[in-house]
Amino acid sequence: MLVVRNVEQRDEAAVIAMMQDFYNSPACLHTVPEENFRNTLREAVSGNPCVRVLLLEEEGPDGAQLLGYAHFTLSWNNEAGGQQIWFDELYLKEAARGKGCGTKVFAWIEEHYPEVRRIRLEVTRENTRAISLYERLGYEELPYYQMCKDR
Repeated sequence: MLVVRNVEQRDEAAVIAMMQDFYNSPACLHTVPEENFRNTLREAVSGNPCVRVLLLEEEGPDGAQLLGYAHFTLSWNNEAGGQQIWFDELYLKEAARGKGCGTKVFAWIEEHYPEVRRIRLEVTRENTRAISLYERLGYEELPYYQMCKDR
């Protein structure tokens, strides 16, 4: 049975290892300094309402087995007319992929955030498995050209 729970301080090492794996995979275009992972986890654990990091676990006879994590933020979207979730990261360990865990995570989010008007995410074009999942869940390509300025 899949269990979704908030990240806790005790999870830091395991989550950082998964984040490193995520950012060194075809799902990402570049790596990220480990300090950023620590900052994200610190904010999530401290209760910052804009930062959620969820852990995905499977309960078994030997206790909980960590399957992956999800990271997202909440914001207001004028275009959608309400709250928006910016789904930043979904990472599943190799053994958990293709078993419906991604679908369950998005179902959990929709159940726990019924007031959210839009869920937005980004994906590299090479990540065809993720794209297939998102399309099955009803997501459509948003034809905006994204730009950013890191400071």
